[in-house]
Amino acid sequence: MRNIIIILTIFISFRIFAFQVEPMVADLQPLGANSQLLLRVTNTSENQLSVEISSFDLTINSQNKEKLFANDNDFMIIPMTAIIPPGESQAIIVKYIGEPILKASKSYRIEVKQLDVDLSGGNQSSIGVGYVFQTLYNVVPTQAHAQLVVNGKQQASEGLWKVYLENKGNKYIRLTKTQWIIERSGEKLELKDDKLKEALSDQFLLPYSSREVTLQMPARFDPKLSKLMVVHE
Repeated sequence: MRNIIIILTIFISFRIFAFQVEPMVADLQPLGANSQLLLRVTNTSENQLSVEISSFDLTINSQNKEKLFANDNDFMIIPMTAIIPPGESQAIIVKYIGEPILKASKSYRIEVKQLDVDLSGGNQSSIGVGYVFQTLYNVVPTQAHAQLVVNGKQQASEGLWKVYLENKGNKYIRLTKTQWIIERSGEKLELKDDKLKEALSDQFLLPYSSREVTLQMPARFDPKLSKLMVVHE
């Protein structure tokens, strides 16, 4: 009887991983040469690495939380499993084969999962899941455009604003790729601090979607008396 033990651990810093994955973020097109890319997995450890690659639909629920749904139909992945010697790399073909005519961009996570297989127990074996990378791959139709709108802002507490954003376009928006500019009484300030980057990290707007973002703002600015511009790069 085979015992399967699954232990899922996700870390933030690439430096502590036994392997590296690139590209972590990419855009593909529904058709043609740009509908596929090479995902490269590099074994940076001193041990043999076994990995499994799978794909997921990415959605955002009403609480602005990311939800993933397994999707084996929209991508052809070759190979789906690989054994990589120490210090070497494996190129994985990731090709979009889903709906060829898209009205708006679609977002996916391509997951690269480390498998630790222990056969030392005789007839019994265990499979453990170690490190996991989840890429952000977007399939974007030609001529798709994002349209970012600030629908409102209000004071949450001293120096803290709630900002209501909407993407009226048919292309996703990564909020880390936005510029935030406040104007008041002739003063113009572009926000560039680390707290802003941290608050926007890993956040994005799908096409035709809205979300609320809470950010620290300079205390001298009142949301009722200030103009806020958020520009998508």
